[in-house]
Formats: sequence, structure tokens, C-alpha cells
Amino acid sequence: MAKQKKSVAGSGVKAPESAISVANPDEASVAALAYQLWLARGCPIGSDQEDWFLAESMLRKQREEEPPVSK
Repeated sequence: MAKQKKSVAGSGVKAPESAISVANPDEASVAALAYQLWLARGCPIGSDQEDWFLAESMLRKQREEEPPVSK
């Protein structure tokens, strides 16, 4: 069964789900990493968005660098 394609936000261009998952790490992974980043920085108040965006960026970069999985 082929993976469904989803529209990339606002572009009308269809992208395979695998490309979307690389671009958008799952929320649980981002939350866990953001929490670890927050702890490592000494739990500063008001840094939640900074930690979240950094975690998203780090996970995207990590996934882009992973070799493709062969079937």
C-alpha cells in the first residue's frame, strides 16, 4: 500500500508522508528534548518557546542526516 500524500502548508504541492515526518518531528519527541534542554540550562522561567524551537530544529537536523531506510 502506497503512503498517502499530504499538501505542504499553503503551497498546494503534494509531498510524501516520509518528507512530512522529517520536516515535523512528533510532539512527544520535541517535548522530551525541550524538557532536557530546559533542565540543562538550569530551568529558567519563560524559556519554553526557545527550548521548544531549538528541540524541533535539532530533531529535524538529526532526521535529515539519517541514512534512508531500505526495504
